[in-house]
Amino acid sequence: MKPLDYIKRFITISPEIEMKLTDMMREHSYRRGDIIRGAVNLSTYAFYIVEGSARLFYTQKGKEHTFSFSFASEFIMLSRFLIMRHPDTVAIQFLEPTKLLFIPHLKMKDLIKEAGIQPDEAAILFITTAMSQHMLTLEERLDVLQTLSAEERYRWAIRRYPRLADCANATQIASFLGVTKETIYRIRAGKYNR
Repeated sequence: MKPLDYIKRFITISPEIEMKLTDMMREHSYRRGDIIRGAVNLSTYAFYIVEGSARLFYTQKGKEHTFSFSFASEFIMLSRFLIMRHPDTVAIQFLEPTKLLFIPHLKMKDLIKEAGIQPDEAAILFITTAMSQHMLTLEERLDVLQTLSAEERYRWAIRRYPRLADCANATQIASFLGVTKETIYRIRAGKYNR
């Protein structure tokens, strides 16, 4: 599903408005390892991965901390709290060649408002559902980090993100799970002892 498909599920937009919205979006290609940095860049747009994968991370005391992973046909879930807390170091890093759609959400919102399009009950329901799903995802991760062993966390991550081991390195996965990269190596080798 493309980003405009989400909008069109809940509001009727004319072909003219659809074209204007489409014209606002920009697709960019990135190589593995490329990075988008900084609070200004990240707070101006929503990011939709057309193909590829990325991680959201920040740096604190010289160490990178992976906040989340995103894959094709997903939005990169940005955290306003993370952007405010680490405005100079928050960044998106691409884990493989990636096509990314930049969506200027504030400009799109203004265009929809200027066109007099009002969201209906279905749109409000969708927003509420999307927020609830995001909260469940965060609660799931919190539960995993607080209740599961390192090996169980790793198995959960691989089930949750089937392509994770192919894209992310041990350090990035370890940071996401709150374990050391050596622990990840031992788990993968079948030599992890609790």
